[in-house]
Amino acid sequence: MQFTSRSLRYALVASIGALAACDNSELPTAPQARAESLVPSLAVELSSLSARSGDRVAIAIANLSASPIGAVQGRLRFNPSQLSYRGQVRDASNDAIMVVNADDANAGILRVAVLDPANLKRSAALVFNVIGQDYAGSISFVPEEVATNGAQVKTIDARVANNVVINNSLLAPADAAPMSIDDWYQAVSANQISAEPGMIVNGLKYGDIDGNGLIQLTDALYAVNVSVGAAEMISGTDTTVSGSAVRRDAVVAGNVVPANLNSGYAGADIGEVGDPLAPGVESNGSRLLTLADALAIVNESVGADQPVVGAIIPGRPTTPASTRVPVSANITTNTTWSNNNIYELTTKVTVTNGATLTIEPGTQVEGATGTVAGGSDYGYLVIARDGKINAQGTPLQPIVFTCALGTATARAKGCWGGISVLGNAHVNETGTLTSPIIAGRATTGGCREASAEGAAGLYGGCNEDDNSGVISYARIEYAGFRYDASNELNSLALYAVGRATTIDHINNHAGKDDGIELFGGTVNVKYIYNIATEDDAFDYTFGWDGKAQFVIAQHNTIDSDNGMEADNASSNFDALPRSMPTLYNFTFVGPRNNRVGTSENRNRGMLVRRGARPTIRNFHVEGYSEAVSFVDATTCTDFQVAGNFTLQYSTFALNGSDGSATTACGAATTIITANFNTKLTASPLLEPLSFKTPDFRPSASAVVTGGTPPTDSFFDATATYVGAVAPATSNKNNAPWYAGWVRGWQSTTVP
Repeated sequence: MQFTSRSLRYALVASIGALAACDNSELPTAPQARAESLVPSLAVELSSLSARSGDRVAIAIANLSASPIGAVQGRLRFNPSQLSYRGQVRDASNDAIMVVNADDANAGILRVAVLDPANLKRSAALVFNVIGQDYAGSISFVPEEVATNGAQVKTIDARVANNVVINNSLLAPADAAPMSIDDWYQAVSANQISAEPGMIVNGLKYGDIDGNGLIQLTDALYAVNVSVGAAEMISGTDTTVSGSAVRRDAVVAGNVVPANLNSGYAGADIGEVGDPLAPGVESNGSRLLTLADALAIVNESVGADQPVVGAIIPGRPTTPASTRVPVSANITTNTTWSNNNIYELTTKVTVTNGATLTIEPGTQVEGATGTVAGGSDYGYLVIARDGKINAQGTPLQPIVFTCALGTATARAKGCWGGISVLGNAHVNETGTLTSPIIAGRATTGGCREASAEGAAGLYGGCNEDDNSGVISYARIEYAGFRYDASNELNSLALYAVGRATTIDHINNHAGKDDGIELFGGTVNVKYIYNIATEDDAFDYTFGWDGKAQFVIAQHNTIDSDNGMEADNASSNFDALPRSMPTLYNFTFVGPRNNRVGTSENRNRGMLVRRGARPTIRNFHVEGYSEAVSFVDATTCTDFQVAGNFTLQYSTFALNGSDGSATTACGAATTIITANFNTKLTASPLLEPLSFKTPDFRPSASAVVTGGTPPTDSFFDATATYVGAVAPATSNKNNAPWYAGWVRGWQSTTVP
């Protein structure tokens, strides 16, 4: 199969890469070059053994078998004291496309990837200057991935000949040179749109990385650049096309292999609700963008139909929901909200009377913006002690809670009230011991109860295993407001919520108060992504003693307080049950402006006080005015004693000061440099300060070894690294857990 247009022959995306081709003459007919095997055989071809210093030689990767190889990726190694990489040969008559990452050329390593939907015979030629003799003996190729063409792209094993094969027909012209990504896109690209990684673009298709509605060779070439580390998967690579910056969604649109066709599933197998395994998910549950993804896209671009590629991604309909359904009455019977509608909360709406509110994946719920902060015309959602919520989104179809725009042109912090969940588990703050028996939820009463902030209602009880429902894969945007300093609504507030409740994969974006606040209870939370909260990102008090893992906070320079604020109780620091949660794998990123403001705007990484005694492991804290602040002796009793209050296996970087601590805890400097903690001089994270598309993965070279989380049913015990996100692979092609369903800022200055 041949490309059918000149633009397909010439298109290329690469930070350091170019379309390259070589002479199409037959391979040498030596017996070893024609031997067939069940395992395809590759060879490294060399134009000459006898070139002298100052001459040029060409090297290519060849397929010695009849196997329909469509893509090869690996490392070409050479001795940099004998050969110096110059560039690639370009020949529009050859369909083979080669992308090169030459970042390590001075060390004698080129990362290369070759695509050919017509079945590979030989790659493009790579040209080198000869600077020393006996260069041939140092040349080798180590394959990382080999994939076949066909009805469904699949990866295979392949072997490489031990010795280089001489091919005198390879050309090594003087004009061989790398070609920039900008050069290629200026020449071949059109109709581009800005598709931020993971952005919800209506009508976006699998394989359409640039978001222009077409599956093209340029999409495949961007994918192959990601696979070799020459382009960013998360942050994206800005490219100027006709004077405009273009970014691409390789996170969702580019991840198409494995297709994960499920023989027992009656749906379309594209990751819609009910599909047991979405496209692009590896057998171990990870998401990797590899050469196989690029090959599937390039096959589709030339008419070889591929599963998944070209299908509209679930949750990206061509016609988004527009029917608006006002909601003002409390929900007292089981109710389902459909993703065919937008539901507008015109006031406080409470789920009560034993009812369950079910919200379909991909549904948008909007709270009205009132005329007076906290007034009756502000919309927010409350799940009462006798109600439940079943809001289970998916990575492709997150449920979005935001505010109704009204006459505004952009959403802003505090434009609606957020979500409050009231449970029947314990609360230790002073209150009357009169919690009721809740039908179906509690068999006893008489425990403490308290009034939730924001007039949400009463919470607390005796049932530590209480179940308020599920909130998963949900974005909560621009929520919360303050009535006063001690009475406020947060993005997500969990009041005495029990451990049978499921709270995971929550994106709290640009909240007016805290991102998530826990008031007592035993609920466990996981995969929490807090961005641009005005107050604390992760706040707990009143005896919360649940578990948390994989929590991210990114504060901004506009307004912010603490990464974590931990209290036990405000009136009695020793109140029981004490706030003693177990916390693993947090990443807190501050604004790096060394701002020390009022007590409610201090900009600290961690504030632990009022008798709270958490177990803190595998944290990374950077960019705050103070790294840690441990306020009182009650908090620090038995500090660094297992089962009480400990801080271990954590890293700290670029904070204005180490912070403050009591005599009982010790000096802040000692705290963050002892007990397996480390103070770093630079951030280990890839793009922690990006607002549009931050990348919180530690780099592959960063030393971020942490402790081992508990081996219970909640914690992921394999997360033995510091921070909330697994480190990037060497070519940064692994998608972190938050990529693809969270949102970025509206602009670089407006959350």
